[in-house]
Amino acid sequence: MTKAAALLGLSLSALLLSQARAGDNKIEDIVKDMLKTMDTITSTLATIKDQETAKSAKTDLRKAADRWNVLKKKAGDIAPPDKGEKDRLAKQYRMKLEEAQKKLFAEVLRVQGVAGGRDALLEIKNVLAKKDKKEDKSKP
Repeated sequence: MTKAAALLGLSLSALLLSQARAGDNKIEDIVKDMLKTMDTITSTLATIKDQETAKSAKTDLRKAADRWNVLKKKAGDIAPPDKGEKDRLAKQYRMKLEEAQKKLFAEVLRVQGVAGGRDALLEIKNVLAKKDKKEDKSKP
């Protein structure tokens, strides 16, 4: 999971701001929802202290990962933003995304060492997974 977390750290801001699409300000709503979902995952991971809490966190982690996947699909389904909008969003959200990433990675690393933690982290493997390069080439 550490490699996945590192890959996410290197590419999450770029992914959210380049893959998210514009259209009636939907891009900003998607970015906000993605930030909120990352915060939800981080908060849920913070509750994991032992085998029992790791097991009980799995449902909430699964729901958050499902939400993440829905948002990612929405981002891919709307038209790309123009350069001005993309720059505005990057300026407004880059620091927030980086801070959310740092908190998430800290919890991922901590949870890896908790009994049952690695199993719980499997629920968010799609969130932490490296973006498919084939997908990148197909996106404008």
